[in-house]
Amino acid sequence: MPLLRFETDQETPSGPLIAALQRVRDTFVDSQAIDFDDAEALTPRLPETQTFFSLPEQQLLAYEKYREASELGHVFRIANQTHDFIDALVVVGSFGDVAGGEALFQACCDPYHNELDRAARGSKPRIYFVDDELDNDQLQSLLNRLAVGGYGDSAAETRWALIAAGNAEPVHDRPVLQHLLHRNRIAGEELDSALRSRLVTPIGDAGFAAEILKCSPGCGERLQVSSNLTGGLGVFAPLGLLPSAFLGLDCIQLLVGAAAVNANFRSDPFETNLVLRFLAANGLVGPDGLTSSIEPSRVFAWWARSLAGLDRWRQTLHRCEPRGDREPIDLATDFARSDLLGQLEHGHRTGDSIVCNHVVVDAIRTDPLPIAPAGSVTGLDDSSALPQLHRDELPVIRRQLETLGVRQNLIRLPVIDTHSLGQLLQMLMLAAAIESEVAAGQIGSGV
Repeated sequence: MPLLRFETDQETPSGPLIAALQRVRDTFVDSQAIDFDDAEALTPRLPETQTFFSLPEQQLLAYEKYREASELGHVFRIANQTHDFIDALVVVGSFGDVAGGEALFQACCDPYHNELDRAARGSKPRIYFVDDELDNDQLQSLLNRLAVGGYGDSAAETRWALIAAGNAEPVHDRPVLQHLLHRNRIAGEELDSALRSRLVTPIGDAGFAAEILKCSPGCGERLQVSSNLTGGLGVFAPLGLLPSAFLGLDCIQLLVGAAAVNANFRSDPFETNLVLRFLAANGLVGPDGLTSSIEPSRVFAWWARSLAGLDRWRQTLHRCEPRGDREPIDLATDFARSDLLGQLEHGHRTGDSIVCNHVVVDAIRTDPLPIAPAGSVTGLDDSSALPQLHRDELPVIRRQLETLGVRQNLIRLPVIDTHSLGQLLQMLMLAAAIESEVAAGQIGSGV
């Protein structure tokens, strides 16, 4: 399958700066290298030391070798054996734990998935992502919705399962999780032990799983996640894969897409290297070396609205990305664009301090919606369909931003599917990790 396309209106860095970027890449790869011929590296379950970089390959190779005994095999078994018995799934954890799975759900599923009856959902559960900041009113509303159940077209309408994510933080310090565990236990009291054990799955270390077991006796087997994979970096660990498997998304292609970006990052020269070109165009390369003296404010424009949830996930990478993304602005929205243009036109900001990444998708998933011009009585053609109107709008907005000095890039996905999303997510995580290490002086110093 094709790689994402990355286009930029910025000048290509000089030869010495390209060489410096490639040395940074080589240093990073060497520090993360794993020999998968080593039995300790290719264990069935995720190693405690697993990092995000080699995670896609580790998951795929372990599944190929160990099948159901692998971490991915456990993910598939839990999802496949449970979704027929429940109508809803609640994923609870920190904001970083749930943001990746929620972004994949929003990108790949019907925007009104939870409002469809079970048949229209293909027997997949309704799904709710809950972070630890949920307040009383929100929690009460969620509990009431779960108690009401679904649409009456299956025997599973009143049953719901819980995925509980966490590591070091004690369960007694997480009141939202505590209450959901309590309610889930009450709802499953009349069920046999085999089915009841499927209703709670802990994802975390052994200590966290032991605490969940105290609150929910007989809960399911835990899925492992390294402490290196918390937050947004765990999107390809069970934190993101188990909700995706429940929804019937192609988890294999998600990992294959991420592995394809890894291969491109490891071996391709700057001219065809997605991550290095993204880094150069987003301010890592300045006139005097790596990291510019003026750190640009990085913004995104998510022109396929189902991808906008990725911006919330990207916020979880901020701990890895100290240089930019201070403001979550989506320039595909009229409000954010008008606000930024007003700041630029009144001199409150300068265009050269901003880099905008436009994210577009070539193929839509539904039939084009015709839009009749005001007062039109003639037949409609493709030129008046909504997708074409959006395509016509983009170059106008790009010219407007260019006039004000805003630097711009274009990230083009062929289609919204798990393979393309795997590529995009891995590219953004690699860029964040590289920037973090350069900013900390761990790599790239002296360039």
